[in-house]
Amino acid sequence: MTWESRDLPVLKAIVELADEGEDRIDRSFIEERTGMGHDEVQRALRALAHEEPPFFGYTDTPGYGRKEILMVFDVTGHARRTVGTWPTPESLADRIVAGLSAAADAESDEERRGWLKRTAAWFGGAGRDVLVDVASGVITKSTGLS
Repeated sequence: MTWESRDLPVLKAIVELADEGEDRIDRSFIEERTGMGHDEVQRALRALAHEEPPFFGYTDTPGYGRKEILMVFDVTGHARRTVGTWPTPESLADRIVAGLSAAADAESDEERRGWLKRTAAWFGGAGRDVLVDVASGVITKSTGLS
C-alpha cells in the first residue's frame, strides 16, 4: 500500500513543516523530514497533487514530459484533517464518547456513573449519527464556514 508507506508520510511531513512556519516548502525539506529519496518523494507528491479537494498548491518544472514538483504551498484544511491535526466530525464524536466513558469510570456516585455509561453507549451506538451531525456543526461554525 503506497498510501501508508509513502503518500501519508509525505503529506504528514508537509503539514508539519507548514505548521512550523514554512510557507513555501521545498521538496528537499520533505525528503529530509521523511528520510525518503528524491524519486519516492516525487511519486508521492504527484499522487497527492491532484487530489480533490486539494491538499496543497504546488510549483512544478515547466515544459512537457515528466514534471517534477519543486515546491508546495497553501496547505489546506483537507490535508490537516486527513493527517489528523484538525478534527473531523467522526474523530470529534469518538473523543466525546471516550470522554464520557472515562468520566463514568472515574465517577464514584453510582447513579451518575450509570447515567454516563448509558449516555456513552447511546452516543457510541444508535446516537452516533446525531453526535457526528452536532460535531460537524461545531466544526463548521468554529472554522467560519457557515
